[in-house]
Amino acid sequence: MTLFGRLARYLSAWVRFDQIRDLSLERQSLEDLVERVFCFSGGFFEPVQVQAEILEALREVCKLRPKFIVEVGTAGGGTLLLWSRVADPNATIVSIDLPGGEFGGGSSNLRIPLFRRLPLPTQTLHLIRGDSHSPENLELTKTYLRGNPADFLFIDADHTEFGVRSDYRMYSPLVRKGGIIAFHDIAITRPEYGVRKLWAELKTENKTRDIIGAPAAYGIGLLYL
Repeated sequence: MTLFGRLARYLSAWVRFDQIRDLSLERQSLEDLVERVFCFSGGFFEPVQVQAEILEALREVCKLRPKFIVEVGTAGGGTLLLWSRVADPNATIVSIDLPGGEFGGGSSNLRIPLFRRLPLPTQTLHLIRGDSHSPENLELTKTYLRGNPADFLFIDADHTEFGVRSDYRMYSPLVRKGGIIAFHDIAITRPEYGVRKLWAELKTENKTRDIIGAPAAYGIGLLYL
């Protein structure tokens, strides 16, 4: 997309943002809500997800009605928006992203003012702009949670084996018993992706669920604590 095209879409997102603010499970079904997010303003907030996979994952997270969410990998903000709509109306959400990161890079500075408006009015959003592997950002996440355990953790940032293992090792202890940890791209077999390998190991020791779309599949893995 050209620079002019990107700017035009950005301005369109601002002008039409009331359509995002009106999204809620009180007004739409979950299926309709997901469809609207994918289609909004030419796909401005379209998650890098297979729609059927993220819809099924949302059904599971919706059962939790999470009050505390940690997302590792903000990218373009699409999953952040979706998690907020299945969360508790007073939820606290922490989303961590490394601008320009190899596996993301969608959270440009221009998007930050829009990101801050994504949650429901009674929810609290904390955006951490930095490396999720940094001990300082882990401590900042704990500070934002105010001593509360997370109900839901979504890991979708550095997809190398080292990266995803680090994110799991660092952030999984924040999640309470009965909560859910979700991994994106468990079905990707490209050699630079290490999510599949970690997921295969976790499945041998934990209650899990694979969400694999068809015919296209990135794959979402749910680990139940």
